[in-house]
Amino acid sequence: MLLSFKFIAPAVALIAALSFLVPVLGQAPAKSNQKAAAFNPRDLSGVWWVEDPGPEKLMARGRRGDASKCQTCHVSDHTMPEPPLTPWAQEHLIVPDATPEGAAHGPANADGASMRPAQRGECDPIGVPAQFWYSQLAPFEFVATPRRIFQFFENRREWRAIWMDRAHPASLDQGYMGDSIGKWDGNTLIVDTIGYNGKDMIEPVGVGHLMSDAFHLIERWQRVSRGKIELDATYYDQKAWGDKPWGGLKLEFVIQPSMQIEESYCSPQQNAKFEERFMKPAAKPSQ
Repeated sequence: MLLSFKFIAPAVALIAALSFLVPVLGQAPAKSNQKAAAFNPRDLSGVWWVEDPGPEKLMARGRRGDASKCQTCHVSDHTMPEPPLTPWAQEHLIVPDATPEGAAHGPANADGASMRPAQRGECDPIGVPAQFWYSQLAPFEFVATPRRIFQFFENRREWRAIWMDRAHPASLDQGYMGDSIGKWDGNTLIVDTIGYNGKDMIEPVGVGHLMSDAFHLIERWQRVSRGKIELDATYYDQKAWGDKPWGGLKLEFVIQPSMQIEESYCSPQQNAKFEERFMKPAAKPSQ
């Protein structure tokens, strides 16, 4: 259920605000034209970022007054369309005012406010897979230990543990990141995540509904060269799509050997500052 760009301005403001508040523009990302060299394909350690990061295109659109169209701030990385939503999902997961019709139904809190973080201006956790979408604006880091692989996201300083020595617990404490377990299939790290609390968006732009608490994420990470890793992610959600998976989210990341993760916290005040600067239409010169 992909949405028209003109209905996603609030999400764009939140996304771009986060990138505006961290020293993203001051960091020089490494390029992928590194010479071939021996490497351990099972070693994902290091800071990773997309090859052409940053919100420069969004900022340019903001200066022209058309940033809300969001046609250049993100290009969809999906290779197959989202499956149709189930009737239950249509009733319970649709975010108010996130559809072209502006439907006034869907999840809301006790006072009727929208549950969509970008719409209420709050700084709730993003979780995965939404953090992968934000990787256009901020890097992340893998840190490997004997029992776990940690993934630290610069955006909002969120992190998760991928357990390499156990199965999912029989009783899970549900959360924004879910419970992630990993295993190696050859040189591909397969990460299986369940145990979501169903309170967040799957992706911040282009998907107008929340995930359910049945959301199931499968990631395949492969280090294809010394300087590059690839992610192939597939979404499952019995309550949202029934038995049909939604796949095709494929991203590439480049090693950043001289970069370290910076502090980046969400602030409603700073988000509003960015929106005032970039999201409002450019003033027309007086006649």
